[in-house]
Amino acid sequence: MDITYKNTVTPEEFNNLRKSVGFCDITINQANKALERSDFIIAAVINDSIVGMVRLITDGLQAFPMDVIVHPDYQSKGIGSSLMEHVLDYITKMACDGNKLRVSLITDSEKIDFYSKLGFVETVGMLRKIGYE
Repeated sequence: MDITYKNTVTPEEFNNLRKSVGFCDITINQANKALERSDFIIAAVINDSIVGMVRLITDGLQAFPMDVIVHPDYQSKGIGSSLMEHVLDYITKMACDGNKLRVSLITDSEKIDFYSKLGFVETVGMLRKIGYE
């Protein structure tokens, strides 16, 4: 399996990947805004198709990996871990020169083990969804 990485994703690719894992539908406009406002995007590509991605939002103090998505056909093959390693490398470079950053994310309980292997610790958080049925 030959994987390449790129730092761009179209709104359509983003939406298709979201749908593949059962994430809610969003409009192309929402997808475009989310991608434009991301500070870093990394996508895994196999045979010219995006099979996984992560986008990162940060303000210099906090960093939030968002939409960690791997197409179901490619899960459990190390792609998610590789994508997160790219994101964490990017964040680590931001934290040089004495800068400190907190990396936070929201995940479902069945993904806690995945993130624990990447050095994340479980904390208490809150979530409020607006506009979801």
